[in-house]
Amino acid sequence: MTRFASPVSALIICVDEADMIGPCLESIDFCAEIIVVDSGSTDGTVECVKGYIAKGYPIKLLHNDWPGFPRQRQFSLDHATQPWCLSIDPDERVDDQLRQSIVAITQAADNKISGWYIRRRDWLKGYGYAHRWVLHNRLMRLFRREGATMDLTARVHEAFHVPGETGTIEEGVLLHRREISVEEDLARANAYSGLKAVTLVEKGKKPGLVRLVLSPFGNFLKFYLAKRYFLCGRHGFVYSMSVMIYSFATEAKLYEASERNDPV
Repeated sequence: MTRFASPVSALIICVDEADMIGPCLESIDFCAEIIVVDSGSTDGTVECVKGYIAKGYPIKLLHNDWPGFPRQRQFSLDHATQPWCLSIDPDERVDDQLRQSIVAITQAADNKISGWYIRRRDWLKGYGYAHRWVLHNRLMRLFRREGATMDLTARVHEAFHVPGETGTIEEGVLLHRREISVEEDLARANAYSGLKAVTLVEKGKKPGLVRLVLSPFGNFLKFYLAKRYFLCGRHGFVYSMSVMIYSFATEAKLYEASERNDPV
């Protein structure tokens, strides 16, 4: 497989990812273009990226002050030039099977699908990558550049939108290697739930007592049982509980904001 030959622009946004971005870049060396948008790293991330540029990687390194997740991703898309785009985070890696799938898809002349969902396999602290029988989350990450847009009203869980038909890549996964403690995970859940609640308020979403009560527990069951995180033992239980906490915090903050009648 020829390096840097697939008609794909990889899109990466980052800040202070010196310990993560190297393996990410190495896993996408099939892409003809790699867009890296840094928002002010001070840990050596930029120097690390420049090192890969010196090795011949087709990286376009850009700086853009942090405008929020969706606008930063749109900024990266605006600078892409290849027919296809692959959105990937610094703490993710393309495994060998996914690499082969992406190369085949983007080089097929008769491919009519505009966007592809990719499964992401998360790393659970103390366990490793989630059990292979877990139903991993599907994310829209590979898409045709032409017509792709980003919902700029979203503050978190942003995703690219594409016109036309979509599909799911069946072979290969994104490996999400981010080992965080329970304390860090809860802090992130608190921060992200606030951003999600603000987005819901701005979109006119109203809280509901039934949803406040049932949504958290429903999300726990979805991940622990339906998505089979119980296969990861106590680590899967902790992961599913963190999803439940995030769901509850989002609904509670939405409820609180509606009672105050002001933004979260």
